[in-house]
Amino acid sequence: MDGDTLAGRGGAAGNWISGAVVDHLYKQGKWGLSRRLPAVIGFLLAAFGVMMFLRMETVLSAVLFLTLALLGADMTLSSSWSFCVDVGHKHAGTVSATMNMAGNLGSFITGLAYAYLKDWTGSVHAYFFLAAGLEVLAALAWMMMKPENALEEY
Repeated sequence: MDGDTLAGRGGAAGNWISGAVVDHLYKQGKWGLSRRLPAVIGFLLAAFGVMMFLRMETVLSAVLFLTLALLGADMTLSSSWSFCVDVGHKHAGTVSATMNMAGNLGSFITGLAYAYLKDWTGSVHAYFFLAAGLEVLAALAWMMMKPENALEEY
């Protein structure tokens, strides 16, 4: 199994795990927690995987930690899309499109930032430190998310 296949399976596993956690907590009546917890865990796993990746000395161990980072990143998806439905109701499509566009802009900016950070610092590590820091900030932001605060009708 090559690294791409392993990473893809890590992402798929993250989706499955997160979906199961969301469903389990929701069925227990823990609606808000069902949205926050999988995303918080996912972002923290992603940050941990990225930081550990930098310390690895073998290709296999680096791929394993990048796979863990991808598993964590994909764990955020179930919470994200569910949250859009929670706050958007009949406007969930607009809310999810806005979230998706913000993510695309972030991807565009970080794609450009990689080259600049490497030039400014002389190392590829700065990019991964920044990525891990942003993942921790995202986990903190998710702790404050309130799915019960739906958008008002206009």
